[in-house]
Amino acid sequence: MPQGGRGSRQAQPAPEEVLDGRLARGQRTRRRVVEALVELLHEGDPDPTAKAIAERAGVSLRLVFHHFNDIDDLYGAVGAHQLECHWVDLPTLSASLAQSTRIDRLVRHRSTLYEEISPVRRSAVRRASVSPGVRELLAQTDALLRDNLAQCFAPELDARDDADRVELLHVLDSATSWECWDRMRHRYELPVGVTRRVMTRTVRAVLGEEE
Repeated sequence: MPQGGRGSRQAQPAPEEVLDGRLARGQRTRRRVVEALVELLHEGDPDPTAKAIAERAGVSLRLVFHHFNDIDDLYGAVGAHQLECHWVDLPTLSASLAQSTRIDRLVRHRSTLYEEISPVRRSAVRRASVSPGVRELLAQTDALLRDNLAQCFAPELDARDDADRVELLHVLDSATSWECWDRMRHRYELPVGVTRRVMTRTVRAVLGEEE
């Protein structure tokens, strides 16, 4: 049978298909590196080396720094990944619900969120002083939590004059912050259930709800 005829040639991918394939591989590699860093932080390594991250991701060290300018750039990508995974589904609680119900649901959601993000958040806080990108991501998440509080407790906040409203929101923000949660969990080593009850009691006291 004659070889090399037009009918025997395999179709070559178009240039745009080649480019799309490279982009997809690059995105998968970036994601593996990001997930590797998250895994190491969750396993208790507070400051994984680039070599350890590359080994966990199954890629070369050179490839890590092909996709990320430096470690802070990688942490910025981790922060964006966390934002996408954990911060887009903050609960919207109806103002028609009883105050006690809104408090309990908000604290329960935050306890689950904080337990999940704490290893990464703790590391990000350490890096924030030298990384503008990490600082910006922390500020974004703080703003999301604050906006969520304002929505959840709109009836209580709207009943106050402007100055008192702002002050009350500051108090609620502090009482339900990740920093408050982490202090009880990490420094005082309180169990999750106890920490949740302390936060719940604090919010109830701030809003004047009797137990």
